[in-house]
Amino acid sequence: MIKLKSKTAKPVETPVSLADRIRATCAEAEALIEQRVAELKASPEGKFLPIDWLRQDLRNRNGGHCHCRVALSLLEKET
Repeated sequence: MIKLKSKTAKPVETPVSLADRIRATCAEAEALIEQRVAELKASPEGKFLPIDWLRQDLRNRNGGHCHCRVALSLLEKET
């Protein structure tokens, strides 16, 4: 007797490319930085400072130009 394989459809996982995952991570890191800049701008100390200055200062104090490095530094300071 011949046994037939079941024809149930297996869910197909669409692989996400490494480049897409990196872009998504960078976007999340940049969003975190912008959130912190907005918090600084809303504070009494940052109220009168230009937002671009606050952004650059935050980056300089937390790792430089790379979004990921700055975001990791900010997250480390939280814990």
